[in-house]
Amino acid sequence: MTRKPKIGVSRCLLGDTVRYDGQSKPCTAIQKLTTRFELIPICPEVEAGLSIPRPPVQLCGSIEHPRLIGRDDTSVDITDLMQHYCQTKIPGLNKFSGFILKSRSPSCGLHSAPVFINGQRVTETSSGVFARALQAAYPNLAMIEETQLESVNLLNEFIQLILTNKN
Repeated sequence: MTRKPKIGVSRCLLGDTVRYDGQSKPCTAIQKLTTRFELIPICPEVEAGLSIPRPPVQLCGSIEHPRLIGRDDTSVDITDLMQHYCQTKIPGLNKFSGFILKSRSPSCGLHSAPVFINGQRVTETSSGVFARALQAAYPNLAMIEETQLESVNLLNEFIQLILTNKN
């Protein structure tokens, strides 16, 4: 029996109610991949120990080294907690062949997470803390956001990259 390549998926995209507001953001396109891949749910914020629901956070302070600061309460700062999670979790993800990440997420967004400086949005092309650390650790890992799965070309490129670099 051939083992299916493992794909990490942001848990909220699989319908799990793990978002900051206790909701999910199910992505039906992901279900089509279950025949070819083993989908492994991951939620960095919950796995780091944050509650459901929890105060919303956003990337703040610097495009290159943003902090995860409360959107409504700026005294909330989960940066160190998330960086510790990334340092301990990411080395164990070397058996994964790809990741499907939640767009615009301050943790999982892949080049789509907005960054705010002095209360103003300065870019929408940064990566979330987890996505950034994952990219740094595994630069050749296939990664895509759920919004990109709608493009047949991007989906096919993602699948081909997984099959080429299969772990």
